[in-house]
Amino acid sequence: MDTSSVGGINLGKYPLTGSQRNSNFDSATTAAEAAGFAEVLRDLQSKARVREGHVVNEAAKDQHDKELKEACKGFESMFLNMMYKQMRATVPTDDLFGDSNAKKIYQEMHDEKLMDGIAQGGGVGLADMLYKQLSREASAKSNLIDKAT
Repeated sequence: MDTSSVGGINLGKYPLTGSQRNSNFDSATTAAEAAGFAEVLRDLQSKARVREGHVVNEAAKDQHDKELKEACKGFESMFLNMMYKQMRATVPTDDLFGDSNAKKIYQEMHDEKLMDGIAQGGGVGLADMLYKQLSREASAKSNLIDKAT
């Protein structure tokens, strides 16, 4: 009878042949490696959990803020473009050089780019007001969701 202990695991009193000893040793080694791997995996998973104030969360918030700012600027640009188009409609047309469809299209494209530039440069403050209002609402909703979970 041979008493064996492999990798801290007591195999008890069993008559073992040479191939059985290798088989039991391999099994015990595999079990020990699996237990060690499971512990390392749990440790990594606990470190990978997203925490409040974590860099990934901050990056996500920054990305959301950037998208919100761009949307507000786009809205202001569209609003200014519509307003400018209505203002231009009140001005009497000059038929000295003719009134072609190409000229109308060019004028609309020019006005749109002009209003985009104004909105990107600060505009009339509509984008800022929208951003402040929407970011407060988004923050309040985020806080409610955090409290619920």
